[in-house]
Amino acid sequence: MNTSPDQQLQPSTAVARAVVRALTAAGVRDVVICPGSRSAPLTYALAQSAAAGKITAHVRIDERSAAFLALGLAKGHRIAGHPRPVAVVTTSGSAVANLHPAFAEAAYAHLPLIALTADRPARLRGTGANQTLDAQATMLPEAVAGCDIPSGAADAEAIAGRCLAAARGAGPGGQPGPVQVNVQFDVPLVPTAAEAADGWAAKLTCAPIPAPIPATETVETAQIAAAVEALTKTSGETIVLAGDVHGFPLAGLAAALEATGVPILAEPSCPLVDSSAAVPAHPQVLEAHPELLDECRRVVVIGKPTLFRPDAKLLASDRQIIRIPAGAEAGLASALDAEREAGCHAERPAGAGGWSGRWIEAGRKHTGTGGRRAEIVQAALTAAGDVRPHVYAASSSAIRVIAKTIHAVPVERRAHVHASRGLAGIDGLISTATGFSRARDPAVPVRLIIGDLAMLHEIGGLLREAGEELPAVQIIVLNDDGGQIFAGLEHGQDHLVPYFERYFATPHGRDFADLAAGYGWPHTRVDNAEELARALAAGEAGIIEVPLPSVASPAAS
Repeated sequence: MNTSPDQQLQPSTAVARAVVRALTAAGVRDVVICPGSRSAPLTYALAQSAAAGKITAHVRIDERSAAFLALGLAKGHRIAGHPRPVAVVTTSGSAVANLHPAFAEAAYAHLPLIALTADRPARLRGTGANQTLDAQATMLPEAVAGCDIPSGAADAEAIAGRCLAAARGAGPGGQPGPVQVNVQFDVPLVPTAAEAADGWAAKLTCAPIPAPIPATETVETAQIAAAVEALTKTSGETIVLAGDVHGFPLAGLAAALEATGVPILAEPSCPLVDSSAAVPAHPQVLEAHPELLDECRRVVVIGKPTLFRPDAKLLASDRQIIRIPAGAEAGLASALDAEREAGCHAERPAGAGGWSGRWIEAGRKHTGTGGRRAEIVQAALTAAGDVRPHVYAASSSAIRVIAKTIHAVPVERRAHVHASRGLAGIDGLISTATGFSRARDPAVPVRLIIGDLAMLHEIGGLLREAGEELPAVQIIVLNDDGGQIFAGLEHGQDHLVPYFERYFATPHGRDFADLAAGYGWPHTRVDNAEELARALAAGEAGIIEVPLPSVASPAAS
């Protein structure tokens, strides 16, 4: 049934090894493996590859956390400048469904996450067989591509290879994204003694990481041209609204935009927040300065703005909205540079009286620390030494407090802020930050700023293999015993008080000392910004808990 080099192997072993060859050829170097019986052929093949030094294997018992660990690895690799796909392996049945939250985030963040899902043979579908999902091969609808490899398929490597190429951007949309490789395995599911000892993985060829496949859609060219027109010919009527760019490189975009004299309204997880043209406290500026908005005719959107309601209102207005597709930011920078070199527009410094300067000056009037919570977050955003730290920000209140605080920290000492803003959920953030840190220099811990509810939501993400070192992550838990974000939304109105505490604030009465001990993490409690700064400066991984006033009394926070 199988062709060379696997013709003498059992069908399950042959297909698993073919899939692994496709993985290494596609640039996969990290695989997160969840234990399971039906997925055992893949586990054995990957374990042998790890022993041969061809991949790095990570093991997690919970598929949901495993998928977020893989997602964090993929994001960390992209931001570190060596983008590559990352795979997660599950057995059949409900295990696959547990991948969905991370898979959805990966789809909207354009991250190359690979689901390797083991399945029963097709003949068992529709029979009610144990752990058989009849539509398992399409269980992850956000996939940019998927394939269903039959049991014992002689062309398994080619089938998987075509699917994996789509993870890097070879699909119709031209952007990276998650894919599902569903592999049917029939018994026997374990290698023979000869197969287990044959050393096949040492012969694996790990090609250089393939370059991302650039998008070539006509719509991208048109949007870049429209943006260049707005930014250079009518710059005094144009603003840039910048959201999370999901780790895509900006390649000189900040300098190119600064030369146009256009103000940049950037979310804290967008690198453009560090630009000299970035407007502090921009949501407050949008609400408090209608005279500036009245002059704005065009909005160039970079990344995915999702944080602020004034931004959403701006995007819903009748102004011209020009969106730059994800991954095309470097193309915009090149186009602006070419326009400037051709002498088609003059540089417009952001002076106090200029278009950009007026927005920035308005923003400075709204910049402040904002109380104890903001002081704590400001300490978490500030470098302890000469190296700017990396902060991973949870969704909900944490990222919004960062937005109010980040411009109070000088750029040279300010953390690089990252977040999961594809769907902006609170899912899997401990595992995501762990994966993010594993893809980076372990000498510089990643600081995860997270609320107590998001921490409890994925407390199992603290679990690691026996003997596995702590990840280089400092988890800063802002514990206000509930969902602080809701107090600042319409749910905090006086007439809704009878419903607020139980159904929105959801107080739990827990601290994290015992949970930390149970999962084998160091735990420290700090009560103010100075104590937090000292704990962070120590550079040790662990959980740093900051008790804050309960959301039942939001005014005190």
